[in-house]
Amino acid sequence: MDVQTYRERVETAVLDDDYEAISDATETTFGQVWQKRTSDPTIGVTEVFVTVVDATDFDVDSINETASAFRNLLTEAAPTQPGSMENLFGYMVLAVFDPGEEFIEFATEEYTVADRRTNVFPLIYDLDSEQLYSHTVPRLKGRGFYEKQKLDAEALLSA
Repeated sequence: MDVQTYRERVETAVLDDDYEAISDATETTFGQVWQKRTSDPTIGVTEVFVTVVDATDFDVDSINETASAFRNLLTEAAPTQPGSMENLFGYMVLAVFDPGEEFIEFATEEYTVADRRTNVFPLIYDLDSEQLYSHTVPRLKGRGFYEKQKLDAEALLSA
């Protein structure tokens, strides 16, 4: 599978799940970004954003830089009020052919997700094996956020 085919599959899944395209996404480095407001009994109101990134030439530093840029996009697109119980989620799917173990491990285990209630989850989609790598659910702290990520990833991003 190629990046464009995967992106089209994700687009179909998110639109079927009532996500909306952000109108000015073509002005970002991410191409298309989709957004949906949800309410979860465990973690409260969430603004969820999804994008697919062609990560063919990425390394570990590229993951950090791109996740930071995506986090900035989220906070600009859905600014939260001080004291609000709203959470921002960003699923940044890095589509790549045959990602190495170091790449997968950094994105899904070493990358720090929580940052001021804005959570960007870099996920890896292996275009060769058509397998999605997501973050594992921890046993204790932050479990609800990671469970949401895992469920959303399975429903929307496992083309």
